[in-house]
Amino acid sequence: MAQTSPPKWPNRFLEWYCNPTLLEEIQGDAYEMYFRTRKMHSRVLADLQFTWNILRFFRWSNIKRSRTSSPSSLMMLHNYFSVFKRGFIKQKGYSFLNIFGLGIGIACFILISLYIHDEYSFDRMHSKADRIYRIHEIFESDGIGERSASQPFPVAEALLNDYDAQIEQAVRFYNFQAPTLAVATIDDKNKKEFNETRLFFTEPSFFDVFDFPLVKGNRKTALHDTHTMVLTESAARKYFGDEDPVGKYLKFQGNTNLLIIGVLKDIPPNTHFQFDFLVSFETLKSFYEGHLPPSWYWNPCWTYLLLKDPGSVHTLHTAMPAFVQKYFPNMVRNDVTMEFMALADIHLHSHMDYEIQPNSRESTIYIFGSIAVFVLLIACINFINLSTARAAKRAKEVGMRKTLGSPRGQLVTQFLMESILLCLLAAMLAVALVVIALPFFNTFAEKAIFTHTLLEPFYLALLLGLPLGVGILAGLYPAVVLSSFLPITALKANVSREKGAIFRKALVTLQFTLSIMLLIGTGVAIDQLNMLQKSDTGFARENVIMVPVMLTPVAEKYEALRTEFRRNANVVSVTAMEEILGSKHQVGNFIFEGMPESKPFPRMNVRHDFLKTFDIPIVAGRDYSEDVGTDDTLSLLVNETLVKQMGWGSNEAAVGKKFGTRPNRTIIGVVKDFNFASRHQSIRPLVMDLNLNSQAFQIFMKYMAVRITGNQVPETIASLEQQWKAQIPGWPFEYFFLDSNLEKLYHAENKMSKITLIFSGLSMLVACLGLFGLSTFTAEQRKKEMSIRKVMGSSNTQIFLLFSKGFFSLILLANVLAFPLAWFLLKQWLAGFAYQVNIDFSLFVLAGVAAAAIAFITIGYQAWRAAHSNPAEVLKNE
Repeated sequence: MAQTSPPKWPNRFLEWYCNPTLLEEIQGDAYEMYFRTRKMHSRVLADLQFTWNILRFFRWSNIKRSRTSSPSSLMMLHNYFSVFKRGFIKQKGYSFLNIFGLGIGIACFILISLYIHDEYSFDRMHSKADRIYRIHEIFESDGIGERSASQPFPVAEALLNDYDAQIEQAVRFYNFQAPTLAVATIDDKNKKEFNETRLFFTEPSFFDVFDFPLVKGNRKTALHDTHTMVLTESAARKYFGDEDPVGKYLKFQGNTNLLIIGVLKDIPPNTHFQFDFLVSFETLKSFYEGHLPPSWYWNPCWTYLLLKDPGSVHTLHTAMPAFVQKYFPNMVRNDVTMEFMALADIHLHSHMDYEIQPNSRESTIYIFGSIAVFVLLIACINFINLSTARAAKRAKEVGMRKTLGSPRGQLVTQFLMESILLCLLAAMLAVALVVIALPFFNTFAEKAIFTHTLLEPFYLALLLGLPLGVGILAGLYPAVVLSSFLPITALKANVSREKGAIFRKALVTLQFTLSIMLLIGTGVAIDQLNMLQKSDTGFARENVIMVPVMLTPVAEKYEALRTEFRRNANVVSVTAMEEILGSKHQVGNFIFEGMPESKPFPRMNVRHDFLKTFDIPIVAGRDYSEDVGTDDTLSLLVNETLVKQMGWGSNEAAVGKKFGTRPNRTIIGVVKDFNFASRHQSIRPLVMDLNLNSQAFQIFMKYMAVRITGNQVPETIASLEQQWKAQIPGWPFEYFFLDSNLEKLYHAENKMSKITLIFSGLSMLVACLGLFGLSTFTAEQRKKEMSIRKVMGSSNTQIFLLFSKGFFSLILLANVLAFPLAWFLLKQWLAGFAYQVNIDFSLFVLAGVAAAAIAFITIGYQAWRAAHSNPAEVLKNE
């Protein structure tokens, strides 16, 4: 079969092109041809004008080559960059939408990843972190009792003695279980005194286990001697200004002088507990008659172990049942189990009773991580959508390049490089946005993240990898599809505007599905938070002033102080109690009528008027009375849940039931159930024990509670402070409002709601940016169609609806997909709460309507322009 020779005109064209003189002649001929054909059909004229522009571009770029030799790689890159620059400047609007949308998405992803990175960095700064474990005590029977992060005093020494082959060191922390401890300077001329919340007693082994740097003092001898202490740099400045504190004294609890022997560098924020003062453990003996408390029942010490080998934890865990049977008293040993938790896991996984300070939750990390991925995915979809939409307009450029001899590989490289360059610009914008937003993000996220973190290898790789990955994905369509066109097809025919339309519609639907899910999730999270914070807890918490009194001289002055407080007309009632009501509780062993042995029950030591102060109703029997002198020894109050658990039939039947082993000890009243702990837990049995012992303020009575009317609050507080100073001179008066304190219990949910709200709003913004760009492109592509329809009699309203309905059908489909997915995921999240808000379907409707309204506003302008355009102008130019 005869071979057909290829047409000679491309080769002849290349010969002319490589000759500058001939090229100028071609330019002149083309210019003359342009004017001779002005009245030709508009499409032919446009083709000629496009060819002329291509010739001018190649002449301007001054790339000279012979017919047989290919341009160097450097010259090719220069060519690619020139094309990119011209396209960027010519299409400013699309370039801005592409870069700004993707930049916001990357910035959101980086900010949330910085937050997650910080959460996972807790306690990992210690060189021996993989060998440090905290030991927990689970004291429960039938699911009732406590899961304590602390241990009895003797546990650490017994473990070191029995398991020295596995344990290298042990260190305990203790703070009298007091909410605050008084610290003051001993200089009366410039006296400074404060109630401190971050003071702990600890052992010299602290410096062997942890790596907190001591900037002044000797790590080997620090905290060995009695009545010595170290403090942080911030605490030193607080009490001594710029003076060197080493060798000076601070007064503890008004009567104990402590010698400062060292200064610690300020404790980093990414540790699971914070402290400002560390006092030697030996000092405790002076408070407990020369020795440490030997009780195996009382568990006030947080105990950390440094293992010789991380694998030893399994051996220790197996040995704990025998350890409990060996040392713990008979009445509790069958209800106690011991658990170990790695130091690095405490912040995200430990939610025990009596944590040193509240921890975060890993579930929150998963939620934030999902939000970060969603926002980034939405931004990437925008970028890919706009890139593929604009690609079809470059079909003639592809055809001309292929005609001029460009191989397909060069075309693929060019499109991918242009896409990656845009992504790199977006990444640079993202870094700028992160630097600007980080101080504000630190404020509401309560973090101390620094911008130099972005220089870590992970974030450098992220900032390079993301643009590369997104750029390749976005550039694949023009690179692969357009480069496959035959030159004659690309030059003689228009690439249909429907090319890739289904793909773009799918991406728009996906991004609005994700945005609607985020909006619904934010609404449900806010509802859940409001329910936890504001729903009825069963007791009065507004206008209740809490005054820390443990280990203060109030023990001898309580009744006199209470009487003076009650003289104020704005004071409703005054009482004292063991823990913050609605926050936490203690546990005690009780035996009730019908029980074979004692069991642990949640317990609250209280004083008279406890129920009156918190407006807790009695449902059967009576309250403690100051007229009955035996109530503190022979009487007990319980709640309704305890009655139900004991199976006593009714609240009235519970009154008169026996408790304890002594005769005549009876339950005198049953109170209505209330949330004595946080609403993360369901209501459990509770015993309210009247404790009138004057020594109770050393261990059991931690707070006075003063309920006021709410009138003249500043004047009332000033009056309380005046009476306090009159009764207890030289002791700081501090207080807080109960309702404000209880809000801290739901701090994690509050923070999550804020972050979710902000980033869901940003996700909708990014989605709308993409929708605006896509609608602008669609309006440009369909302007001739819309003009013809107007000429044929279509009204502006019909044109508007025709243009808009395609987009709104995608929003409707996104709602259909988002609703069941959001409902399923939210049910999984709410399952972690004892009290769950009912998912309000109106939130789904509201989120769907909001998405549709935002989309309407976004595309409305382009639809209006399409409907009100002048057909004569459009068709004349076409």
